[in-house]
Amino acid sequence: MPAEPISPPEASLDVAGKPRPTPAPPEPEHGVEAASSEAARLAFLSRAGELLGASLEWRTVLHRLAELAVPVLADWCAVDVITEDGSVERVAAAHREPEKTALVHELSRLRPVDLVSPGGISEALRTGRPVVMPVVTEEMLPAMVREPAQLDVVRRLGIRAGLVLPLLARGRVLGAVSLVRGDEQVSFDAPELEVAMELARRASLSMDNALLYEEARTAQSFSARLQTVTAALSRAATAEDVARVMVRDGLEASGAARVAIAELSADGCLRVLGSVGYSQAWMEGLDGQRVAGLPVLARAAEQRESQWFSRLEELLPSAGFVESDVAALGEGSRAFLPLLTERGILGFVALAWGEPRMFPPLERAFLDALAHQCSQALERAALYGTLRERGERLHHALQMGKEAEERLFFLLEASRALAEHLDDVEWTLEHVARVAASSVASSCLVELVGPDGTLRCVASAHQEPSRDASVLSVLGGEGALSLSRECFQSGEPRFVPDVDAALCERLAERSEQQRALLEALRPASLLVVPVRTRGRTLGVITLGTSPPQRPLAMSDVSMMEELARRVAVALENASLYRDAQAAVRLRDEFLSVASHELKTPLTSLKLQHGLIDRALGPDSREKVAPRLSTAMRQVQRLATLVDHLLDVSRVSLGRLALEPTEVDLGQAVRDAVERMEEVFAVAGCSVRVDIPEPLQGRWDSLRLDQVLVNLLTNAAKYGAGRPVQVTAAEAGDGVVRLSVRDEGIGISETDLPRLFGRFERAVSDRHYGGLGLGLYISRQIVEAMGGRIEVESREGVGSVFTVHLPRAAG
Repeated sequence: MPAEPISPPEASLDVAGKPRPTPAPPEPEHGVEAASSEAARLAFLSRAGELLGASLEWRTVLHRLAELAVPVLADWCAVDVITEDGSVERVAAAHREPEKTALVHELSRLRPVDLVSPGGISEALRTGRPVVMPVVTEEMLPAMVREPAQLDVVRRLGIRAGLVLPLLARGRVLGAVSLVRGDEQVSFDAPELEVAMELARRASLSMDNALLYEEARTAQSFSARLQTVTAALSRAATAEDVARVMVRDGLEASGAARVAIAELSADGCLRVLGSVGYSQAWMEGLDGQRVAGLPVLARAAEQRESQWFSRLEELLPSAGFVESDVAALGEGSRAFLPLLTERGILGFVALAWGEPRMFPPLERAFLDALAHQCSQALERAALYGTLRERGERLHHALQMGKEAEERLFFLLEASRALAEHLDDVEWTLEHVARVAASSVASSCLVELVGPDGTLRCVASAHQEPSRDASVLSVLGGEGALSLSRECFQSGEPRFVPDVDAALCERLAERSEQQRALLEALRPASLLVVPVRTRGRTLGVITLGTSPPQRPLAMSDVSMMEELARRVAVALENASLYRDAQAAVRLRDEFLSVASHELKTPLTSLKLQHGLIDRALGPDSREKVAPRLSTAMRQVQRLATLVDHLLDVSRVSLGRLALEPTEVDLGQAVRDAVERMEEVFAVAGCSVRVDIPEPLQGRWDSLRLDQVLVNLLTNAAKYGAGRPVQVTAAEAGDGVVRLSVRDEGIGISETDLPRLFGRFERAVSDRHYGGLGLGLYISRQIVEAMGGRIEVESREGVGSVFTVHLPRAAG
């Protein structure tokens, strides 16, 4: 059937552009039609915006969208979204007759929506433009469906007019909402089209916000899991230890059902290090196989990229295993991750899930980072193994054993410092330089490349404090030896086991600074290693020894190369940490700016409401006053939420300032209760205040009032219909105690520990509104004033919130 793009309709024309006929009497079931006034449409959109914005879960947003549209705008509604793999999924549906909702899903099941078919939902998803079907007749139905079985379903649902609106956000199409009328009403009129388009716009914004929130939470979760596994891998000293960590912690972090890790030998054969979820026979069959005989692993090694398979059918053509054996492990998705280093491939990690699934970009990046940490751990384990083997072979020589012990201690101490201080790289590098100069060498310099591409010294240390001062005075922050520049430019170590007078003269002939530095260091041997990561050279580390320190040996080259790799990883991790911190700060600053910007129109809106209230005459007040009161309460609620967001941003940015003044706590409580009389009346709660004597103290009166309002609001919300008791008294030692008791629904014991967390809720947001910020902000305020807040609660009995405040709070 024909489909037309929608543009904002003229007030005097219908969708086809013809003069609008005299409308028939409104049907009672169409809410927006029935309420033809602008106020009714605004009230509907206000309620819709509140419901859509109340959830940060995008599927819930779309379910609420369908529930809002039916029966106010349509007889039935379907919401489809574009998934990550480009397919279309129907995620929500509603029908004015609830038992027919399943038929809306059945339409999609019989023939899913695609992005290439002409007209209808496909066109709206493909073009991002609305599609209108003004009139649908019985003769047009066969041409609208693509499967004969769909025709009967369409007739049972009923369709006489339709409207498909795309869900757009940030220049991309997220999905589409289809509004269908099955009665004899021919088309959507102009006001209804405006309401429908505005509803779709608000749903798009709410869905996009929910997707952004979900993405941020996912990234935060991946980061925390990666840190946990990385910390465990940093303690693994052998390849088997690495495998045990990956099997235990890696499996949990990835969410997979099965995991296997195999090392690649020099002759291209696999050696299974560990697994879980696979049978012993399966692992024994894999052990010793050549990678060349397993196409999926050979391709991963050749391309140096992970291989992703969303379902079993994608894997079978290139698996290289017996198909029946692979199929017996289930239809789920698989991932094969090569363990890459600059020197080659150390092995592979195989992950399998129980069900088919897609791999979003965030998850792929997380699993690749997990494999990267595993390869680093295997390299470290290889180095540890080399050191152990060398120590066993030369343990009869006490001096050599001592040297190996010094190297190992140095590596472990340096690794500990690098792993523990991501937020202070300069201190970490200074600490590493001091450890090196006090154990394996006489002096150590760490030079990193600056913004102008030249080397600059960021850390230096010498065993003798007097020489340390000389070195610092010579360097002045500039790059030091020409040997360092050669190493930086070539990316290869520079090792001089014996620095004689001739070499010193050659190194110093370029500048007096070089000569002064060599005189300060007086090296007998020199070693410079590059700090490299992902093909880039970040800087160099220079070691020097002076008598009576032993000269550097070839074994120190491997040790320092490993240290340089760890320094590179630490620098990269520190950069990621700074980026994450900057992102958090940017988020908090955005919340602060957004909250400030929202307060301006809210203030204007409150003023307009007040002017409207004053302008109402006796005749119009009876009809308008209830709706105006509702609007004013919603604006006040929104203002409270904005204030909470602003307070959260202030707490996060450390800008929660207090202005203490002399305050009578009893009077503050009575004032807050008096202001909230209407709230308690609506909730059906009686309030008893028991404060027999004045309780003077120095507190921030506005912030104290905010805490009181939050606690009283909670008591009214969760203890509706039951009495509320507020008490306060002297607690001794210059502390006063305030308690707010309700007899409401109570809080479960499992929810109590997280009750004061940010965005935490102990009840369903479907039945109770709010952002979960009131108690969090109250706790921050109380603690800022030197006090503490506690809660005692039992489900079905009620809750008691107790605040302890020193009289002289800061």
